[in-house]
Amino acid sequence: MKDTLENILLDVSKSPDIDGGDLEKASELILTSALNGLDITRVSIWLLQPDKQSMVAAKLIDAKLEDREIPVLRKSELPSYFSLLETERIIIVNDARNHPATVELNNGYLKENGVYGMLDVPLRHKGDMIGVMCCESRKPERRWTSDEVAFVGMLADIYGRAVSASERERFESLLIRQNEQLESMVEERTQSLTKAMDNFKQAQERLIETEKMATLGKLVAGVAHEVNTPLGISVTAVTHCEHRLKKLDQGFSDGAISRKHLQTFISNTFEAYQLLSSNLERAATLIQNFKKTAVDQSSFELVNCELNNYLHALMLSLTPIVKKKKVTIDINCDDRIVLSTYQGALAQIVTNLVSNTNDHAFTEPDDNHQIRITTKQKDKGVHFYFNDNGKGMNAETLTNIFEPFFTTSRQSGGSGLGLSIVYNLVTRKLNGEISVQSTPGEGTEFSFFLPDLPK
Repeated sequence: MKDTLENILLDVSKSPDIDGGDLEKASELILTSALNGLDITRVSIWLLQPDKQSMVAAKLIDAKLEDREIPVLRKSELPSYFSLLETERIIIVNDARNHPATVELNNGYLKENGVYGMLDVPLRHKGDMIGVMCCESRKPERRWTSDEVAFVGMLADIYGRAVSASERERFESLLIRQNEQLESMVEERTQSLTKAMDNFKQAQERLIETEKMATLGKLVAGVAHEVNTPLGISVTAVTHCEHRLKKLDQGFSDGAISRKHLQTFISNTFEAYQLLSSNLERAATLIQNFKKTAVDQSSFELVNCELNNYLHALMLSLTPIVKKKKVTIDINCDDRIVLSTYQGALAQIVTNLVSNTNDHAFTEPDDNHQIRITTKQKDKGVHFYFNDNGKGMNAETLTNIFEPFFTTSRQSGGSGLGLSIVYNLVTRKLNGEISVQSTPGEGTEFSFFLPDLPK
């Protein structure tokens, strides 16, 4: 091959326009190189349409082009020409107006454009014919040399390279757009999920507050019942004293008071007042403990909690909840154990465990029903063991016991939030750990560790 043609090919092959992804620039470079290398005035690239029945000019350079419409090359009008493009490497035509391969173009194309010779190279990409590069001579005596044929073939191969680069650029651009769309969708979905999570947390907080109020409601009902008993006795004692006082007053008016009557009145009145005093003190104690528990469960403040005294005081308020089923609550706690914690959260945990055990572990009243709370001082915290001798739980219930809204007593009004609140308070509010073990018919043990929280 001539040095001139080789140099042109080298320049084209090295040009960044070929692999830059801009097929328009690459086509311009390739066609301009064909014009210069072949010393012709007309060259073009025609691309096969998707239906493979026609080709249109994608790029055309003509030094003598006049304003005229560029035709569409149709397979139905040029069957032989299209057939050769599918099978030949290069169509070499020195006399286009009489050659069998191009005689079909005599219908106006050749004469109108002053074309005598054609050097047409099918363009292929991934093995398929996608178009043709037409190098056309306007010199009647022009003969294509073997170097020129090889030169045009190589330009066609370079065009295939440019098509691949353009396709790659298009795919990369599409991928970038899709990634941007995906990122936008992910951001929108994230915002939506964040909003949904915020709404869920707010709903959960409202449900927790509702559950806390429901627990306090149970305490109120139980304490009200317990307070009614000593208050009723106190009212009876006062009524008795009033009755005795009226009789004394009547005897005094009638002058019928004897020493014996006076001693009897004093003795009976003293007993009544002792009964009145003890029952009012009992009612006051119940109210005081209930008030302390209620305040603790509605207010979370970090304090140094003396566990033994606090748990015993708490149990006095919880006794009315378990009284109907005759459940006894035993506390085994060293007087010296002090835990830095949120006392209100601890009260809520113990209250929910007692209430849950009373509702689910024990079905009928029985003098043998028992709840035992044991505490052990550990390094940097306290371990709690909450045992009952109730009916226990199966493996499926154990697996889901801390899940929100899971309950085995939906038909009797269970919300499924009690133990979920316990789990969240232990693990999140108090930074602790909790586990549960149970055997059907042998009872259940809740075990949880609460660390000393820094103030």
